Amino acid sequence: MEKKNLKFYIIKFINILYKIYKLFYYKKKIINLRKKILNYNYKYHVLNSSNILDYQYDKLFSKLEKLENLYPYLKNKYSPTKLVGARYKSLIFFKKIYHNIPMLSLNNVFHKNDLFKKFFLPINKIINKSNFCCELKFDGIAINLLYNNGILISAATRGDGFIGENIIKNILKIKNIPHVLKGENFPKILEIRGEIFITKKNFKKLNEQKFGKYKVFSNTRSAAYGILKINKCINKKIFNLLNFYGYGIGFTDKIIFLNQQEVLTKLECFGIPISKYTKVYYSYDKIINFYKYFKKNRNLLPYNIDGIVIKINNIKKQNILGYTNHAPKWAIAYKFPSQEKLTLLKKIIFQIGRTGVITPIANFNTVNINGVNINFATLYNINEIKRLNLKIGDYIVIQRCGDVIPKVTNVIINKKLLKKRISISIPKLCPSCNSILKKTLNNILYCTAGLSCKDQLKAYLKHFISRDVININFIGEKLINKLVDKNLIKNAIDLLNLNSNVLSQIDNLGNKSINKILQSLQDKQKVTFNKFLFSLGIPEMGIVTCYHISLFFKTLEKFLNTNLTELRSIKNIGKKTSLNIFNFINKQNNINIIKNLLKKIKIIYPKNILKKNYFYQKKITITGKFIFITRFNLVKKLIILGAIINNYISKKTDILILGTNTTSSKLLKATKLNIKMINENKIISLFQKYK
Repeated sequence: MEKKNLKFYIIKFINILYKIYKLFYYKKKIINLRKKILNYNYKYHVLNSSNILDYQYDKLFSKLEKLENLYPYLKNKYSPTKLVGARYKSLIFFKKIYHNIPMLSLNNVFHKNDLFKKFFLPINKIINKSNFCCELKFDGIAINLLYNNGILISAATRGDGFIGENIIKNILKIKNIPHVLKGENFPKILEIRGEIFITKKNFKKLNEQKFGKYKVFSNTRSAAYGILKINKCINKKIFNLLNFYGYGIGFTDKIIFLNQQEVLTKLECFGIPISKYTKVYYSYDKIINFYKYFKKNRNLLPYNIDGIVIKINNIKKQNILGYTNHAPKWAIAYKFPSQEKLTLLKKIIFQIGRTGVITPIANFNTVNINGVNINFATLYNINEIKRLNLKIGDYIVIQRCGDVIPKVTNVIINKKLLKKRISISIPKLCPSCNSILKKTLNNILYCTAGLSCKDQLKAYLKHFISRDVININFIGEKLINKLVDKNLIKNAIDLLNLNSNVLSQIDNLGNKSINKILQSLQDKQKVTFNKFLFSLGIPEMGIVTCYHISLFFKTLEKFLNTNLTELRSIKNIGKKTSLNIFNFINKQNNINIIKNLLKKIKIIYPKNILKKNYFYQKKITITGKFIFITRFNLVKKLIILGAIINNYISKKTDILILGTNTTSSKLLKATKLNIKMINENKIISLFQKYK
């Protein structure tokens, strides 16, 4: 009897020890996961540099959530799982600033043939004989400096090209940016465009010294961005590591420059540092030689460059060529080939998108390219696997296209490892819902289950709530994942009909968050016809196609009553897209969904615009902050009333809408051009009139 009791207590003691061990083991695991996720958040939001794909991040987050649910006593308020939507919120806040003239990007080319076809050939058709200014393309952060009477009054990042972040406090700490311009002949208002960067020597110094609490940066660009975004800094010496070079001008109220070379010369006279490696060439061959020289010798430079910039030197000719929506036609970035790394392919993961298309994702041993760790790359579709003759265990070449997107470019077959190569098994069933997979004529694999497939449903709902579609606030990707996984929503209608009973079943979602979500869903969602079409998720119907279709049909009723012949007559709409639309509108289930969506969504049609209203077809620019209306809603209402919104003042501008803290240069230009100005109170009274 005593032996039995002894055995019982020994087993009990061992179980207690095992539980204690388990507790400490998982506690350590949870702490490490939290540190990892918080570190990725820091890199993503503060440094503008992510070295983890969304798939990896979501996997880590899901793992942490599961462990915290298994061991609820290990939860704490500082865990990333407690910060609802934290990944989408900036960790450091700066005031927004509007550029007087948009800071556009540059079109890129990577090959000599593309440079000729996409840049030189179109220019030669419009302009005969031009000389070109060739400059280095710095791997840094583009900024806009605004000088008023020679005094630096603001500095902003590029942002989206129209709105940047005001970083004047940090810019004033950078030694080689003058607070006051030299000389006396500078214009009253002058915007100077340039690049903030960090030299290789200073980058090494930064990471070696770590400057107190600041972590090691992965590359020179993220280091420059990280320093610029510091809100409070104990060690101000950190800003001495940054450099600045000017490369052009934005808005100016006085000087008319004849060419780009003169712009750079004037900037230097004003005390603005410029690069000494700038040349003007008439010959195409000499431009190519300039590129080749720096491609070969870029490692000898004290800073990182990722290519050269070629600009038409003559400014009158620049104005003749003009701009696209995002880039000038008179300049181009001729970039160096992306760096390549060799690594071992471990496995292929098959992901499902919102239209059911299966995308293979290559998972390989981590490689570091330009300071970014990469271990995943998309293979686009199963045809790519066959084209590359890809197998598990292969050595693959990874390239960052444009130094951004990871891509598998080649397979290096090692004869010694031939026997160890494992063929990739193409799935026959959907990895998410086990439905039978089918192939298109182009051999594209897709899941036929539609929104009954959870992964498809998640991807579709994330598309549905996005800003380009219905634009629903306070609902993020993580919340959608939880709602779908718990079978609480099965379509977009369920999402729009969310209530407190459903939301209360979601872990870590407080009453404040629930109230915000319900408040955003309470009013009927108002969207333009093209965005409503985009929300339906019809295959091959992107945002541009939806816009063309909305202009053609003008109303939903006409769209739903169309036929295949009419669809094929629409310009820019192909046979495949026409067939997809026709099949979609001829399914009763889809019609029922549209009818239910219309109970929660109001479509705004072009015909609903009152043509005699105050704003119809007026070219409007907005400046400053507003008290009773957000800028987003202001723009939205103006567009509904048929206004044309511009981010800059010109002779053709009809109205300048004024908020508080207005841009002085816009006011100055509007006054000079005698443009009508109205304030927030007037705007609101007019909106009420046309309600």
